[in-house]
Amino acid sequence: MFYHQVFGLRCASDVELPAFLASDSGETDFEVKIVSQLPEFSNAPTVVKPFSSYNDKEFRYQVPDTATYFVREGKQIWICPATEDWSSILLFFYSNAIAAMLFQRNLIPFHVSGVLDGDGVWLLSAPSRTGKSTTALKLKERGYPVFTDDTALVFMENGRCMATPSYPMIRAWRGTLENQESYDEASAFQIRAEVEKFGIHFHEQFQASAKPVKGIIYLQEQGDEITINPIKPSVGMQHLGNNVYRRQWILGMNKQLTQFKLITSIAKNIPFWMACRPKGKKTFGEFSEAIDLQIISQYGK
Repeated sequence: MFYHQVFGLRCASDVELPAFLASDSGETDFEVKIVSQLPEFSNAPTVVKPFSSYNDKEFRYQVPDTATYFVREGKQIWICPATEDWSSILLFFYSNAIAAMLFQRNLIPFHVSGVLDGDGVWLLSAPSRTGKSTTALKLKERGYPVFTDDTALVFMENGRCMATPSYPMIRAWRGTLENQESYDEASAFQIRAEVEKFGIHFHEQFQASAKPVKGIIYLQEQGDEITINPIKPSVGMQHLGNNVYRRQWILGMNKQLTQFKLITSIAKNIPFWMACRPKGKKTFGEFSEAIDLQIISQYGK
């Protein structure tokens, strides 16, 4: 049995989960089991699609020729492998099974990367392939350690907006690897053979505890020059809703009210910015500098 931590939760697993933070044995929040046959639904799924079926407490997800995953009540995850390629099996486990487990526990993951700034964090939010990871890595070169890559839990605690990081692995496209100096490219590994996306572990620098959120910066590729502007809470709220991780599951898993209450509360408590850079141009150095000088250095104290 292997023990790990992810999103602030502890798990016991039949297999080692290299991307996660190792943990001591003891009380756990959920279990990961490797099985040859998956359990049946206790209640009929409310959503049935070609490769996924789910309701508010159970979730089944199939990746043909790779594995099928079953998640129940945020406490149990079963994996039924269809290959010996564990890199691919775990890739979809990290991205989908874990997200389903979080939703079942009424926790909302967001599409964000983030950097540490003193006792708090700045979150960078955007859809995939917009430049969250690259921008975070360029900010690391300016002295802001990476807090999380691609996803984090954002929540309210005692009137403060907080964020819990996912796990210590950066997921980077080849172009991102070539456009950063924070990590040696030799330390990167290809996540899946047919996809030019790579993983970089940073376990030794990872800070797993929740941190106060100083602000959320939305990233866009738009216009002919770099622009950074504050945006109203109502606009920030809309963008935050659009960047819920796996938000297409919210309705079928009956999490609409949970999401709405959380996003409304976040929007009342932290500032938002929109940072735009020209599409298709290598401006990440200048972009990260502008974010630092116009936002982090000014408002991060």
